This record gives sequence, structure tokens and C-alpha cells, in this order.
Amino acid sequence: MLEVDSVLDITRPIQKGKKLVFKDYEKWPCRYHLDILAHTGSWKNENNIKIIADSVIKLMKTDRPELFNLIPQTYIDNPVSTLGAFPAQGLSVMCRGIYPFPVTHPNGTELDYNLALIEWFARCGIVPHVPALQKAVNEIMDYVDDNGICHIPVKYNDLFKGWGPYGGLQLEVDWRSKTRRACDITFRALLILHYANLWA
Repeated sequence: MLEVDSVLDITRPIQKGKKLVFKDYEKWPCRYHLDILAHTGSWKNENNIKIIADSVIKLMKTDRPELFNLIPQTYIDNPVSTLGAFPAQGLSVMCRGIYPFPVTHPNGTELDYNLALIEWFARCGIVPHVPALQKAVNEIMDYVDDNGICHIPVKYNDLFKGWGPYGGLQLEVDWRSKTRRACDITFRALLILHYANLWA
């Protein structure tokens, strides 16, 4: 990721330039890679954490219009879904709840933090190195009241409730009571703060 200027260096156009496919043996980061990194530890050392942090900072940039929210169309020679792929630029921890917006920089006004994505970044140990993540974690911390309950808004329940291949953080049986809803949200918020070393 850091060895190339952009995803354009490792892709080639097909279908008369309408889609990009990766050149042989090239790869681009996605949510599945992040999931693996977040839930393993053998790779973690100061140098590797810094490499991941620098890569995330690069993905979060928005200074090149031709790359902004450009999501690679495939992982192989044939176009497949873009679900899970990180954009060439514009990676965001804010979302509108509809894929691919959980990973791209949304233009809408109603935005929530993607707590799952932030948790995975925190588990990777990169929060202290990425200003946008520091800001997100500090704002989540601000939503925790004196009783330890997190009141961060979660409007897009499809990212949180239930379980499926692309989302699901719910541990409570349902959210019919405010207490069960608050327990699920607080648990995730405190996990983020714990992995970001802001909560014992």
C-alpha cells in the first residue's frame, strides 16, 4: 500500500475502461484484512503498527479527486462486488449505514460512527498514530456518562443489530428496552476505549 502512489498503479482497465481489475499478484487492503489484523497479535510490533497507521492515514486522505471514493472493482481478473474493499482515498469511520458507505467518505448529513470499524482499528493499536481515529475515540469517550453508560447516537441499526456477513455487533437478545440497547452500545464503546488505552 505504501509502496505505490495509488491503486491506479496496480490495476488495469477492462470493459472499455469502465472497471478496474488488479494486475497479477497485486493486492489492496479491505475490511477482511483489517478483521484478521484486529483479531491476531503475532504481527504486532512498533514498526508494523506504524506501517498500518501510515497506510490508514493514506487511505483517509481526500486530496486527489480522481481517487476519492474510488473502490477497486475486483480482487481477481473478473469484476466482483466492491463490498469490503477500502477506497483509494476517502476511507471514513463515519457512515450512513448502507454499503459501501461504511468505508467510504459519505456526502450525506446524517452520519454515525462505525463502531465496528473503529474497534478493529483500536485493536490494531493504531489510534495514537492516526489523528482522525484519535478524534473519533475522544468523541466516543465524551458520550460516556458518570455512570459509565455510553449514549453515542446509533441511528443505523442495520450496522449494529443482528449478525450477518457484513455486520452485527448485537449481544443482547433484542433492543426492545432502552437498557438492552444501552448495554450493547456501551460494551462496544468501552471495548474501543480499552483497546485505545483510554479505559482500564
